[in-house]
Amino acid sequence: MKKSIGFFACSNGYGHYKRISDIANYLAKDFDITIYAGKFQIDKFGSVPDTISKVQQIKNIRWDETLNNSEINFSRYVHSINEFKNDLLKHDYVISDNVVGVLKHRPDAILIGSFFWKDVFNNRFGNNKISNFDNELIDKHSPLILTNKYAETGLLKEYKNKEQFGFGCKELRYKQFKVDEILTLKPSLNYLNSYIEFFKKINTKKTEDFSKLNNIALMCRPGLGIITHCVENHIPLIALYDENDSTEIIELAHVVENLKIGFKQNIKKEFNNIKFSLLKDNSIYMYNKFEKEGYKQIASFLKKKL
Repeated sequence: MKKSIGFFACSNGYGHYKRISDIANYLAKDFDITIYAGKFQIDKFGSVPDTISKVQQIKNIRWDETLNNSEINFSRYVHSINEFKNDLLKHDYVISDNVVGVLKHRPDAILIGSFFWKDVFNNRFGNNKISNFDNELIDKHSPLILTNKYAETGLLKEYKNKEQFGFGCKELRYKQFKVDEILTLKPSLNYLNSYIEFFKKINTKKTEDFSKLNNIALMCRPGLGIITHCVENHIPLIALYDENDSTEIIELAHVVENLKIGFKQNIKKEFNNIKFSLLKDNSIYMYNKFEKEGYKQIASFLKKKL
């Protein structure tokens, strides 16, 4: 009889569900897998073959709502964790994508993520219930965390009990192309309108066709999923950030520039046409060799460990 794994997704956008779906896809033949995620996430990417999907009725983390309401919904966070308490207790193993609160019911849970939400909430609001709650669970249980070694931010960079992997994307053959337009990608959730307003100010040739993979530079709020997409397809990234956004996004914008896969752009400032003019093509990727196939590596690691 196969062992069972419960994957628990963070509600904040599509990237968390996409990541655990890709990992679960590699494990589905060896384990009985149930994925707990939001309906909007499952509708976007579909269910993983040979797994069970269970819809989260209560959102756990939604940073866009936190920003728009300027308040922390701690009670909803706790209710979201309690929603599947009995289900989570039945699994042999539980893997939570960036929801530390799952440790309340499964102290043995493995976490996936490259930042702590407790850092994001603390940097924005100071002392608060979610950060304190998560801090206590981490201090008490010291969970194993699987991270992207290129994109760790905040206090996770100093955290000891972790396994580091490369980008989750596949290793595709490099294809050089010239950049002749900007692909603008709106934030997936109801984030600050300042991002959309910034797009309107750009006079350079633009497109919103996300299926395009050649002759573009991608301009957007740089979540790790988008950075991974750009690394996989060798697309230069113009990493937008608003100083009022999460510290994770601000740090990731700096990561993009430090990795030399594009440049960061403060949306409260004029568009840096000089840096954009240097992106005549995507040849910056000729000088960067990143470790990839990270999700496949994580699946192999879990098969050995579990």
